[in-house]
Amino acid sequence: MFQLKITTLESGWKKHLKHFRTVRRKLSGYQDPKIFCLSCSDSRVSVHEIFDLNAPGSIFEAKNIGGLFSDEARAALVYALNHLHPEYIMLLHHTHCGGYMSLETEVESEIRNHMHEYGGGKAKTKVTDYLISNKLNLQKEKTHQLIVEEGLRMQMQSVDDFLTVHYPQTQEKIKNGEVSLLPLIYDIVSGKVFRVPEKLEGSENMVREEF
Repeated sequence: MFQLKITTLESGWKKHLKHFRTVRRKLSGYQDPKIFCLSCSDSRVSVHEIFDLNAPGSIFEAKNIGGLFSDEARAALVYALNHLHPEYIMLLHHTHCGGYMSLETEVESEIRNHMHEYGGGKAKTKVTDYLISNKLNLQKEKTHQLIVEEGLRMQMQSVDDFLTVHYPQTQEKIKNGEVSLLPLIYDIVSGKVFRVPEKLEGSENMVREEF
């Protein structure tokens, strides 16, 4: 387990300062990331590490519990679209997500309320209804996976609806292939990244496509 001491932070900052003076100084006046990414606050979901994007300033990020398209995430996307013009709009969910797991408990009300407010609860309801109506009895981990995936589809739909109303020019770029929407799932256990299935129906039997 990683042991953090204040000296680790101090030495890390000094290393950063040296790097800043030689490489990052040019970014002090502007930024030009090609990727906007909305992901979960989970410490294991490091977008730079997952995609090996070590270049400074390569990603403009928004993070919250569950990686939901909240008001704050919406503001971040607006800034990115208005000023940074990213080529990729990525939404990254992950397996074993505590945000979605909170929907199963009565303890973490603040987290659960956040999930319900921005659509996470609807994903759980839809998956639960689907499993009941089709008389499917899946293992708990598989059910959780379906909920996370449905949550991601709903978040992508929210982003798509927002772009349609407020940024039709971006939607046109998406249609033309100039901008890409990337709904992805990061598997905490295997380290693999998967494309989310297009729909819930039948996805319980699908082999997930690696990114």
